[in-house]
Amino acid sequence: MPRSRTRLPTQKTVAAVVLAAGSSRRMGDINKLMLSIEGTPMVVRVVEALERSRVDRILIVTGHQSERISEALSGRKVELVHNQDYEEGIGTSIRTGISTLGKDFDGALIVLADMPWVGTEVVDRLIHAFTEADERSIFIPSVGGKRGNPILWSSRHFPELLGLAGDVGGKGLFNRCSEAICHVEVESTAIRLDVDTPDVLRELGIDSGVDAR
Repeated sequence: MPRSRTRLPTQKTVAAVVLAAGSSRRMGDINKLMLSIEGTPMVVRVVEALERSRVDRILIVTGHQSERISEALSGRKVELVHNQDYEEGIGTSIRTGISTLGKDFDGALIVLADMPWVGTEVVDRLIHAFTEADERSIFIPSVGGKRGNPILWSSRHFPELLGLAGDVGGKGLFNRCSEAICHVEVESTAIRLDVDTPDVLRELGIDSGVDAR
């Protein structure tokens, strides 16, 4: 699937796995991924940044209100896969995405769909670090010494990611794989900003209007 930006000749192949399956329980009756961020649904903003990046494939893992997510992303160069076990937690969505990729990619960028301000430059910096690396195989963005998301995993970790279950994400593997981690310094504080509670909406001045219900 061609991207709008040219791949580097030596770039490793990377697929983005966007986790868009959650039911936004902490938001009440709001589907946070449909919230309008500067006039664009949150999940669409996340995908737009990926479309401009150097990822080779964009896979959207759906679950809650999958039809709405599919409609919002209609016409975009993405592939949607449904996680039937999404209510069990984020681990099942990561497992669904990785199993769909199979062995065709050198790495997978695990992207949270509720982080709409993570820009293309962050994604490309992670891919560049992955391409240049020899021994390291987990790439975590950090700003001011504090880590964030998204996280890029080499395919050597796919078997471990396929073993995730329940509401435990990839962070549960950090201690076990500490020597494989490469912290990639970025300038954007957006890597630490996810929209997951009504308090965050109020702090950011985001309208939880009818379109998100």
